[in-house]
Amino acid sequence: MLTLIRIVKRFAGVTALDGVSLAFAPGTVHGLLGENGAGKSTLMNVLYGLVQPDAGTIALDGRPQRIGSPAAARRLGIGMVHQHFKLVPTLSVADNCALALQGSYGRIDRPAWRRRISERAARLQWRIDADADVESLSVGQQQRVEILKALLAIEQADSSGARTLILDEPTAVLTPPEIDDLLPALRALASDGVAVIYISHKLAEIGRVCDAVSVLRRGRLVHQGPADAAPEQLAELMIGTAVPRAARVAQPASAEAPALIMLAGVSVGALGRTVLDQVSLSVRAGEIVGIAGVEGNGQGALVEVVLGQRVPDRGQVQVAAGGSALGVIPDDRQREALVLSLSLRANLGLKRYRQPPLSRHGWLSPTAWIAHAQALMTRGDVRAPGVDAAVATLSGGNQQKVVIARELADDPRVIVAVNPTRGLDVGAAQAVLTRLLAARNAGAAILLVHSDLDELLAVSDRVLVLQAGHLHDSGWPAADRAAIGRLMMG
Repeated sequence: MLTLIRIVKRFAGVTALDGVSLAFAPGTVHGLLGENGAGKSTLMNVLYGLVQPDAGTIALDGRPQRIGSPAAARRLGIGMVHQHFKLVPTLSVADNCALALQGSYGRIDRPAWRRRISERAARLQWRIDADADVESLSVGQQQRVEILKALLAIEQADSSGARTLILDEPTAVLTPPEIDDLLPALRALASDGVAVIYISHKLAEIGRVCDAVSVLRRGRLVHQGPADAAPEQLAELMIGTAVPRAARVAQPASAEAPALIMLAGVSVGALGRTVLDQVSLSVRAGEIVGIAGVEGNGQGALVEVVLGQRVPDRGQVQVAAGGSALGVIPDDRQREALVLSLSLRANLGLKRYRQPPLSRHGWLSPTAWIAHAQALMTRGDVRAPGVDAAVATLSGGNQQKVVIARELADDPRVIVAVNPTRGLDVGAAQAVLTRLLAARNAGAAILLVHSDLDELLAVSDRVLVLQAGHLHDSGWPAADRAAIGRLMMG
């Protein structure tokens, strides 16, 4: 039994954990819930040795343990899949696993690592190329590598250790079929005696996979019990009040409304294969067009073409927006949207730093920057010690809130959003979807690429399915969810 006893942790005077006590039993899947900034990731970072508590004890079978590093945690049989990847992009999958898990210096036995990775992936019904460089993999594939790496760490630990797997938002980048493959694997791990700690904002998954659930709110434990509560009850426990659901009101874009995003016969090739094949679409002012699809079917190339980051091999692209008239919420916030070493104030001002009131006649105004950042933090419910806090110190959900607050601040005419609610708690996710609907109602053209099909259908006026580089009209809203799922799977 792995036990956390009265754990306390403070950052810059802010209490992230306030006397939290929890026990994780072997052979169970334990759900850990809470809104963004509630302390979930901090608590798991304490357990994994990344953060040292200011007070409290970690015990294994009643014996106090000092977990001073991730290496010490792994020796106890504790593996962790982080919300943000801990991979070296320029190394292969096999080399990343060896770097993290090989216990001795010297030559890497790559055939042995390939075999271990392939065997573990096969048990999850995944296909992973152990020789592929991580930077060539999609976000979803990189998530799978992280899960495999953590499972390999558990398997090579001493069987007398904790045998605990921590999963911090493991399904955030997975499609419904991929989730359906993962959850039974987690149940199988629990049946083998592993204690699985499962952090997720997808509340419907809790009842499917968890035995017990604990809820944190503002650093305190507010609920413990069996995982049979309805998602609505869990959401209310997390937030402290009922959560309104964002819902699209039928409002088809007028035939006279201008098309602000237009693609005609766009084709893109890469590495000898066709990534996009004769793709045509239009997004008019006042509508949300959703793009559904299993990750890796051309979504990245489509977004890059729309944003002008990639020139298509054939076809035409027109986007009637530029500068502050374009809002972009990218798939990878840390690599594509934020400068982690800079402050909240700097990140929130990146789009407008050359414009009044943030600067006048080439001179920056610190006072205006502070006021601008404080206003966006309030509007976007960004929780941080202050505007000068480094973005790197924020939780993943609060980092996402920073991006969304900045990108939607100027009421852009065109919005390109890729998985905008990834890493957000249920309340924050609904707030983001509500903001997108408000922008649509105000006349914005929104291209929404989303791996969460339920959220996509909740707000989209039209839904197109991208499969193997081909774009298909799903018929939504006349089509049902099952039909769209079949299109996604080809």
